[in-house]
Amino acid sequence: MSFFEGLIVADPTPAAEPLEWRLGAYEPPPHEEHPPSEWFVPARIPQTARVGDGPDTRLVLTGWEVWPRSLVIGVEVFRRRVARDGPRGPVHFRPGADGLRFGLLLADGRRVTTLDGAAWPAPPPTGAGPRPVLTALGGSGGTFHQRVNLHLSQLPPDGELLLVTEWPAEGVPETRTVFDATRLRAAAAEVVEVWPAAGVRPPEPRPAPPPPGPGAPRADWWGMGYDDWGDPELIRSRLAAGADPRDPEERPLHRLAGRGAAESLAELLRLVGDVDALDEQGRTPLWEAVTHGRADNAALLLAAGADAWTPRVAGRSPGTLALLTELAPLFAGLPGAVRPDPERVAAQRAADEQARVFRGVHTEGLAVAFVAGVDEEEAIRRLGADPDRVPVLNLDAEPGPYGTGPDGFDPYGPRAGWFLGVSGVPGGCVLTHPSGYLASSPAVLAAVSPGGRAYGVYFNPKGGTFGRLSVDGGAAHHEEIGLDAREDSPEAFWLHRFWQWGPYDDTHGSRPLAYACDRAHLPITDPSPLLGPPHRWLELPSDSPLRD
Repeated sequence: MSFFEGLIVADPTPAAEPLEWRLGAYEPPPHEEHPPSEWFVPARIPQTARVGDGPDTRLVLTGWEVWPRSLVIGVEVFRRRVARDGPRGPVHFRPGADGLRFGLLLADGRRVTTLDGAAWPAPPPTGAGPRPVLTALGGSGGTFHQRVNLHLSQLPPDGELLLVTEWPAEGVPETRTVFDATRLRAAAAEVVEVWPAAGVRPPEPRPAPPPPGPGAPRADWWGMGYDDWGDPELIRSRLAAGADPRDPEERPLHRLAGRGAAESLAELLRLVGDVDALDEQGRTPLWEAVTHGRADNAALLLAAGADAWTPRVAGRSPGTLALLTELAPLFAGLPGAVRPDPERVAAQRAADEQARVFRGVHTEGLAVAFVAGVDEEEAIRRLGADPDRVPVLNLDAEPGPYGTGPDGFDPYGPRAGWFLGVSGVPGGCVLTHPSGYLASSPAVLAAVSPGGRAYGVYFNPKGGTFGRLSVDGGAAHHEEIGLDAREDSPEAFWLHRFWQWGPYDDTHGSRPLAYACDRAHLPITDPSPLLGPPHRWLELPSDSPLRD
């Protein structure tokens, strides 16, 4: 007999099987931005230590949570006097001069504080590793007692760990307390993994999406999305229902050549006669396979007799494009192969190398200007500021909020609009901002380009990538870049592979930056100005005409 006999009321029968989320295996990141509480039970080390005292406020460390790669520090806040209109909930961290702040000095000399703010949006240079981040996770409590949880995104190195607290508003002076980080690191071995990798079922494959519309599979290609063309079952059901394999509007052979599974393309090739049918841009299915990097589909089309060498768009053939990609071995031995001109090959190699420099740059919302022939200090002067009053950032010594130095601004906040990052590079300088268009504005480009060239590019998060060239202080050209290269596109669009969408391609996001460098006549070999904070932050003077 069940202990709960007679108390249980049966649930109603569900109308359908509910959808589920399944937890995958834990994949360790370079550092843990949050405690991985879905996978582990942390090792808990109780410890009590007073880490800050004011007239009516005490801060008490009450223990540690050690996770596989990170650390949580528990601090209790006790008050015995609170203004009636004062705080009555969790402690709020404010960036002002009187706010509560915490810091850690690690045994290897690195300093990390709750004032450091969010990390720069791009990864650090290769080999540098991410900086540790100290984050206040918040806590709980009431009027006179509250809890604060501090999360360190990396386990501290062995040796002494110095905790520093200060809260001017509550009269808590800077207080330093030393702890043993070696003990904390050793506790990581006691972390309990709740779902060991061997016991976690992998996510189930997504079922094939049903064809649009009610009832039987559609007898046309209506409603097919980008991903749908890669679904063999959906393609098969449409064909079986009577969809036209030669549909002149949807052009299924073109779509499958670039996006579809090889088995779907093979099935369609058995149903069509013209494997070199042209779309409205003059492209063939083989062109689509090449530009999307589909070696499997290109091989099927070539076996079916597709023409590799007849020029199709802007004097280029699928084969001449393929010889500039990883598909080259598939085409190099074909009869009639047209070898690219050596000068063209050299120019292509240089463009590709420039694009590879910018791999890993976070571009969404970014504005950048490449300025040739103007060094960092001269650019600052041309923008109306005194270089001696625009300090060089020393983020190792003074991290500051948001990678902007002591008392710095938030580059995503309301003050950000009139700031520019300025970094000198060989042959010129780079202007940047991660969340605004100012660096690419016509006024700024005109101010810095007299006697030279500047090209600005803005990756609009609402859509589109826009470039602007300024020569000798004048507006020379404005364009949208990164679009698919067409018959009337500039030669540089082809050189910078604005026609290529292949899965093997790891420079797609960096090609507009390489294009901008070329337009500015400023080759870049070090991506640091775009991978992290700039060398200096310049605020345009309040009376600057560049603000108009």
